Amino acid sequence: MPVRPIRRRLIAALAALAAAAPVLAGCSLSRPADPEHATQVALEHIHGLAPDPQTGGLLIASHGGIYQLDTLRPSAEVTGPLAGNDFDAMGFTSVNGTFYASGHPGPSSPDHFGAQNLGLIRSDDTARTWTNVAFTGEADFHDLTVSESDPDRIYANNFGIVYRSDDGGRTWNDGVGVDARDVLVDPDDPDTVYATAPEGLYVSHDAGKTFQLDPEAPRMMLIAVNHLGFLIGTSVDGTLVYELPSGKWATGGEYTGAAQALAVTPGEEIVIVDRRGIATTSDFGETWTIIYTPEPHV
Repeated sequence: MPVRPIRRRLIAALAALAAAAPVLAGCSLSRPADPEHATQVALEHIHGLAPDPQTGGLLIASHGGIYQLDTLRPSAEVTGPLAGNDFDAMGFTSVNGTFYASGHPGPSSPDHFGAQNLGLIRSDDTARTWTNVAFTGEADFHDLTVSESDPDRIYANNFGIVYRSDDGGRTWNDGVGVDARDVLVDPDDPDTVYATAPEGLYVSHDAGKTFQLDPEAPRMMLIAVNHLGFLIGTSVDGTLVYELPSGKWATGGEYTGAAQALAVTPGEEIVIVDRRGIATTSDFGETWTIIYTPEPHV
């Protein structure tokens, strides 16, 4: 399939939703003036997680910027937003120390972020400074995933369409309609991409041109992958589920409330954001360690 810009489709979709912008996903551009209060508000809306290559902790993509969790232990401390940049990171992903994000600029965002929507931005210094890649001011990708085996291959999910870029996000194909909740590219095969949807797990083996429903997989909201390439997800009934070497699926322990974000660290710890805060497990949810609990704001 030839790679063609998606600019016209994105502009039409964003224009149709402009009137609803104040209520979309609860992501207002206003921020509290007090830094501590701002952190509390930001971390009530966590959109994504990524291992921090500098500290061994986590980077947290939130409603109010990228925050840094210094360790995966219960003594974890959160700092941020990094570089004082309080943009709403709706989409967030990383590969080999390169980070991509999308969403909305905040009051302290640099002028080059544009207005209303970030498009696709990239950081090569652990989310401290960002450069524009594509669709500045136009696109708000709610989900991003980048291939480990081919870092130029990026998939994005927005408004029920899964798009693909083969050149690091500069140009994109026309996409295919999938009502995806979360998308994930296989770490070893850039042509294999997974999408969780209300009816189940969709799989594409042709770089997102077509998707087929996997009848064996459970229905999931969020999906991640471990270093062996096996899938892990948050099921719709509040449990962790994970793929076995046989291809079958197993059920792990429960998490609490709706899951906001899911990740697997290089050390194979599963990290989840749910009603408790940020929690880790090394036994598929049979036991949990709470490493950070945001203070509720009033």
